[in-house]
Amino acid sequence: MIIKRNRDPRRNWPKKIVKRNTPVIGERRERTIVKRTPGRGVEPPTGGGGNGYRSGGMGGWFPHIRKRWLVLASTVAMLASVLAGGVWVYQSPFFEVTHITVKGNQAISTDSVVTAANVLGESMFNADLASAQRALYGLPLVSSVKIDRSWPHSLTITVQERQPWGTWQQDGVAYTIDREGVILGTNPAPAGSPVIVSAEPGSHVQGDRVDYQAVTAAAEIYEKLPGQLGTTVTNVAFIPGKGVQVTTADNQTALLGDSSSIPYKLAVWAAVAKQAANQKLNYTTIDLRYGNRPVLQ
Repeated sequence: MIIKRNRDPRRNWPKKIVKRNTPVIGERRERTIVKRTPGRGVEPPTGGGGNGYRSGGMGGWFPHIRKRWLVLASTVAMLASVLAGGVWVYQSPFFEVTHITVKGNQAISTDSVVTAANVLGESMFNADLASAQRALYGLPLVSSVKIDRSWPHSLTITVQERQPWGTWQQDGVAYTIDREGVILGTNPAPAGSPVIVSAEPGSHVQGDRVDYQAVTAAAEIYEKLPGQLGTTVTNVAFIPGKGVQVTTADNQTALLGDSSSIPYKLAVWAAVAKQAANQKLNYTTIDLRYGNRPVLQ
């Protein structure tokens, strides 16, 4: 049996459909991509709509790619401009050596220095100053040389010339020498300077070097003998096979051999001279080539 109940008529009004945000079971929801940058915290989502979700596709990446390419192209263009400017400056005739100033020269002519350096017309950037310096040292009268750049197109060459020190007499010719034994010419040396007489045959030209042992020994003898023996040097001779021979103002002659131990040999000579004076011994020649065993004649 079917029983029909009387229902309230007010319950038959139109019904509302309420849409809830609760997702349907099994539905896939879009996810928000959050970009984290060290030191800057969390950046807001980028992309499409204002709901904070990234829109699909590559549209969001294209502006960044274009910006990077623009920066790279600008950098390359700037580097190319700098490189082109550097090449122009490097090859520009404005930076060629067109003027050379020479200082310190007296006996050497300025033209000789400029010609020997051979750097006129070279670039200030790659001029071979080391080779120029070596060439200048080849000049007989040059003792030292210095080359400085004076931008944009000048060089300054400062030379120090060899100075006369003494006289080297050989085969009847008096050559002026410096302290290193380099022949400077035949102009007279300063008055009172050392004189070395060589028994060797032959002649010399400017720039030649004489026996350095004889020059070194003569320099020490002229400096120290007056204090050791109380007399002066009148002559220093260089005898091949025997070495250095000294003659003093009191007509004594000493054979010293090579240039080694000159102070010691002079001290032995002074001791012998004192002993000979006490014993009233006369001698004219003393051979000091054998150290503490002098031979008197």
